[in-house]
Amino acid sequence: MKYLSIPRLAPFVYAVLLTGGMASCKGPGPQATAKDTTHRSAQVSDTVWEIVHDSTASHNLDVIYRTPTKFQLAKGAGLPSRTYDLDGEAWFFIRDADKKPVTIHTRQLIITIQSSYARLHIDAFASSPGEQADLLEGQLKVTKSYHSSTDNEPETLHSGDMVMINKEIDLMEKETLDSAERKAVEKKFPKTAGIAPHN
Repeated sequence: MKYLSIPRLAPFVYAVLLTGGMASCKGPGPQATAKDTTHRSAQVSDTVWEIVHDSTASHNLDVIYRTPTKFQLAKGAGLPSRTYDLDGEAWFFIRDADKKPVTIHTRQLIITIQSSYARLHIDAFASSPGEQADLLEGQLKVTKSYHSSTDNEPETLHSGDMVMINKEIDLMEKETLDSAERKAVEKKFPKTAGIAPHN
């Protein structure tokens, strides 16, 4: 699966964040009303980036994505639930999910983060036959979102693992990223103000 290229995002978004040039609005989707959830937009060249920051009591969650990606609280999951729907490509920075797991639903996957820190990339457009999740740091569990006639067992991913799925051929495969693949994912990972790698 090919990744979308990211045009030297870090310095531009960092500058926008520092200068306060980002417009705030209420949280991701109509159900998000907690004061600790913010959703901002940053214009970088011709691209508008969306940055969701959720600092609710039990854990912190930061998500960065761009159109046409859709990210929101799962339907019927009112606050303080931390279950989300994703259709598209996004970068996640999640803290303290060991205290309260974070679950991300795509068309083909259910991804549950349960570690104290996780940094991951998900490419899961509903219009695409395949999806991919790359875990750079942390631990998560992933299962198929549909009933499979061949295998419904969950997979556990650790730092450096990835999973690919294609519902059309009913195949989910876990692999370890080699050094070149991991560097490629790391290179594209947005590094913005207030969203720093775990130390």
